[in-house]
Amino acid sequence: MNEDKRLISAADMMLRAANIQTGKGDEITSVWKNVVSKIHSYRDESENNTKRISIGERLAGNTRVVDLKNGILFIETDHSGWIQYLKMYQKFILNGIKMALPEIKVNSLAFRIAGSQAKLSDIYDSEVEKQRNALEKEIERQENQLKKFNKTADEKNNGKTSTLPPEILAKFESINESIKESMLTNLKNK
Repeated sequence: MNEDKRLISAADMMLRAANIQTGKGDEITSVWKNVVSKIHSYRDESENNTKRISIGERLAGNTRVVDLKNGILFIETDHSGWIQYLKMYQKFILNGIKMALPEIKVNSLAFRIAGSQAKLSDIYDSEVEKQRNALEKEIERQENQLKKFNKTADEKNNGKTSTLPPEILAKFESINESIKESMLTNLKNK
């Protein structure tokens, strides 16, 4: 079967159009192909057949970059077997991409089979959830620190809530009242 090299899929057309605007798409794609083609299996693949193509070159030929979102590089392949190889060499690929493109943040890879309705966003959603949980824990930790600080500050001030002079407190209260009044007025006018 001899395919015309000028014919491309609609998905490839859309990807190329998006890459023209970003300028980084072609660079990421070429780095992907370069890094993946350097993969060699643990055994010498050429011992039985000198014309055999290395696993890396076969992976590069059967995969393509689809998207990059929040540090996750989305890859599409034409068979689930290639995904298994990509998962085995994931650390190698990530390190190669980070070395070649240090200005682009790539933390993980997500895979899908071409033409399938599989969602690439499953890994993206789980990564967002992990980051959200980490942020919530950090916020809780900081709130606890603030409570401890406020408690020790209150104890040092003998239960007084502020150490500011009364004149300054009066100014803040008048400013606070004018802001509240302004906000209420603006809300009524809407």
